[in-house]
Amino acid sequence: MQNKIAVKNFSLKRTLTCGQTFRVFKKNGVYIYPYGNSVLVMRQEGDSLFYESFGEKLGEREVKNLLGLNDDPDFINKYLKKRVPDFSKVINETLGIRIMRQNPFETVISFMFSVQSAIPLITRRLNALSEIAGETMQTPYGEFYLFPESKDLRKLTDSEIKSLKLGFREKWFREFIEHYDEKEIEQIARLPFAEKEKELLKIKGVGIKVAHCIMLFSMNELSAFPVDVWIKRGMKTLFGADGSVKKITQLGRELFGDFAGYAQEYIYYYIRNGAEGGT
Repeated sequence: MQNKIAVKNFSLKRTLTCGQTFRVFKKNGVYIYPYGNSVLVMRQEGDSLFYESFGEKLGEREVKNLLGLNDDPDFINKYLKKRVPDFSKVINETLGIRIMRQNPFETVISFMFSVQSAIPLITRRLNALSEIAGETMQTPYGEFYLFPESKDLRKLTDSEIKSLKLGFREKWFREFIEHYDEKEIEQIARLPFAEKEKELLKIKGVGIKVAHCIMLFSMNELSAFPVDVWIKRGMKTLFGADGSVKKITQLGRELFGDFAGYAQEYIYYYIRNGAEGGT
C-alpha cells in the first residue's frame, strides 16, 4: 500500500458492510471498491488506513470524502446522545461507522435494484450490469469492472437487460436510463432537501425509502432517514414506534435531527447484528 491516512474512531469494515454500498469485494485481507474510473484497494491497521488506486488515481482528499472521514463522530455522537439519551447503548455498539459520499447516479440505480431484495441479490445484479456494460480494470488483486456510465447503459440490448433478471424493477431501470444521466442527477443533488426529495420521487421506482437512501449515501443529506424492514424493527424495539414507512421516516428525522442519517445507520447495524448489542 503506497498511501496512508491517519484515522480516528473509524472502522473500515463496519462502514463498508453496514448496508450503504453493495459492490465491495474482500480478497487477501483487503477491501476492493470500484469507484468512478478507479478501483480502490484499502485495509486498516488500528488508526491507519492504507490505500492505493488503480486506473484513475485517487488522492487523499477524494478517499476521505468517499469514506466520510471529514465527519466528526465525537460531535455527531454527542449530539445524538443529547437528543436521545437512551441511544447511547446503540452508539457504543456501532462505533466507527461513517456515512459514505458515493456517486449519485450509481446510487440511484443501486437502490432501485434494492427494492424488495436481499443484499447478495442486489450485489449480483449490480455486478452483472457492470460486467455487461462497464469497463474492465486489471489490478494485482484480479480483474474488476467499473460501474457503467449512462452512455453505456443506453447501448444495452433488450436481451442484455433481461439477463439481469430484474423482475418488476426492469421497467423502472429501462425508463431511468432512457430519461436520466449523470448531469441530471447531479443537478438534483445540488437542490435543497425538500426539493431533492420531490425530484427523486418523480423517478419511477424511487419511493420514500429509496429517495432517502440516495440523499443520505450520495447527496450529503445527513438528516435523511431511510426506513426498511430493519429500521422498522429497530424503531419498534428501541422506541416502541410503529406505523408506515412515511410515518417512521418523519419520526426518525424529528427524533434525531441534523444527524438522523447517522442514527439510522447505527440502528441498522445494531439490529441486523443482534438486537441487544451484537457486533
